[in-house]
Amino acid sequence: MRLRLRYQAPFSGEHLLPLPQSLPGQEVGELALSQRALEVYEARGNLLARFHLEEGDSLEVRFALKPSPVGHTPPWKTALLKEPPEAWPGILAHRGHKVERALGFLLSGRPHVWYLVDGLPLDPLLYQGLRENPALLLPLGVAPDPSLYLGGHEGKRLFLLKAPWPGEEEPHWDELNPLGLDPLPPLRGLAFASLLASALGLPTGPLPYLPYLGLLALRQGPALKALFWRSPRHALESLLFHAFALSVTMGPRPELGLGYLALFLWNRIRPSSATPPGSPEEA
Repeated sequence: MRLRLRYQAPFSGEHLLPLPQSLPGQEVGELALSQRALEVYEARGNLLARFHLEEGDSLEVRFALKPSPVGHTPPWKTALLKEPPEAWPGILAHRGHKVERALGFLLSGRPHVWYLVDGLPLDPLLYQGLRENPALLLPLGVAPDPSLYLGGHEGKRLFLLKAPWPGEEEPHWDELNPLGLDPLPPLRGLAFASLLASALGLPTGPLPYLPYLGLLALRQGPALKALFWRSPRHALESLLFHAFALSVTMGPRPELGLGYLALFLWNRIRPSSATPPGSPEEA
């Protein structure tokens, strides 16, 4: 995949930004900057570039990325499960481990921060989030076991910078976007426009909705199947929504809509552990 990082200078002067580089979990190539850097250098394992920008200037870096999952079973994994996730970095640092912050983006474009413990990824935020809502990363096409984030990650992120923990704010890019046209947003727009038209009494039939549903099935199908085995009620929430949406375009089925609404509320009132029977977390 080809991606683009963008940055808009908030002030005139020199700006220091991390550049993508090949590391375990990501292979970076064909990197091109929209402006020549004053200097590019490596510091503490980071690839950094310094630029002179005027206020409001935009800077881009375009590159090819081949991400892959990272999974390890570190010796501290089991011990952490007895402690609250927000305390994990401090506990590990107190026990003599080297704890650093890792800054980057999920490939959805959302900025994300996690940790490196003796060089291995630790992501308490996503671990806790997936325990409460196993469908959290379904838009990325993954439904991983929360325990993956104790020494690994799902392979749908871009690492840019590691920094001391605790520490001050570090240089960062404003946004991450895919290069080229992604057909999903326009298909989603067409699908929801057809729903609105049908709800207003202008029947469109299911055809405008089906291309969106088909592309979604290609991207999220395997993850939805994995999610069903881990937490059926969270997988059924997505399926009920699309079943009700299709019924709106053909002939509304209120029971599907009420079932979706009830399951939506239940899934948020009663968080799930998302842990299948017999998993290591239950030990």
